[in-house]
Amino acid sequence: MTAEVEKDIKVSVICVTYNHELYIRKALDSIVAQVTDFDFEVLIGEDCSTDGTREILKEYEAKYPDIFRMYYRDVNLGATRNEYELMMDARGRYIAALELDDLWLDDHKLQKQYDFLEAHDEYIGVSHDFAIIDKDDNVIDNDDNKKIKPYFNKSFTLEDFLRDGFVFQTGTHFYRNIYSDGGDYSIIYKADRLIRDKTILSLLLNRGDFYILPDTMSAYRRFFDENATNGRNLTNANMELDLFTKANHVYMLNEYFDGAIDYSGQWSDIIWDYGKRAFKRVPGFRLGRFCKMYRNADGRTKKLVRRMIRESFSRRL
Repeated sequence: MTAEVEKDIKVSVICVTYNHELYIRKALDSIVAQVTDFDFEVLIGEDCSTDGTREILKEYEAKYPDIFRMYYRDVNLGATRNEYELMMDARGRYIAALELDDLWLDDHKLQKQYDFLEAHDEYIGVSHDFAIIDKDDNVIDNDDNKKIKPYFNKSFTLEDFLRDGFVFQTGTHFYRNIYSDGGDYSIIYKADRLIRDKTILSLLLNRGDFYILPDTMSAYRRFFDENATNGRNLTNANMELDLFTKANHVYMLNEYFDGAIDYSGQWSDIIWDYGKRAFKRVPGFRLGRFCKMYRNADGRTKKLVRRMIRESFSRRL
């Protein structure tokens, strides 16, 4: 009997999931449909879902044992700790990501991005265009995916990120596996329990640029459901809590990078955007709730919010 040969994994696909029963089959099918000339693995952290997500994952695990590595959590870790644990176990030279209520649209997505980074050592990662869809898979005409267009076939730098924010979405990420170097990346979950894109992109772009391909190779599912659990829906449920959480998140990153990254513009944008919408009485933005949360906040949080307000006005007036 011969010993099993260890696969030379080139790409690790990182997926975190919680209560994605309605959409997870489409997401998983879009992963296993990938056509590549290299071996890849899929690491999925199932975070104690209360629907049928875990049972569906077990079906795919049994059907594709050579692809999937399932992590069935005993306690709910939260999205950032869940993803961090997967990253630390990733064996691939490159990392790709997909949230399991989204999906990939191009069966050659991984191959295209792999080929690009193999040929371009100067980039830390490569991203691409994406569609936005609703709960029924209908394409939404939305400004959220228009910010990426000026960057087609160009570099996207740390300075671009600090100025323009997110122009691409999680399902488009493909980057070099920096986590295999033995460094301390616990800031990914320490900065915020749910939101990790800002932290991960800060870590990556601090090391090198991304390149943006014009191909539409993934779909981001956007809709508001009060029972949904993705970051966007949790944010929409309480804009004031989101503002205070963002303030703390940026503070943690500022401390981690020891001032090497200037987040003052993002702080300014967070409070300015909230203030404009609140004064226009946009549904979900409540100045009264903001003032109450400020009064009940601890001293450090109050200091952060005051700093955000000062910087917001000083940059615009």
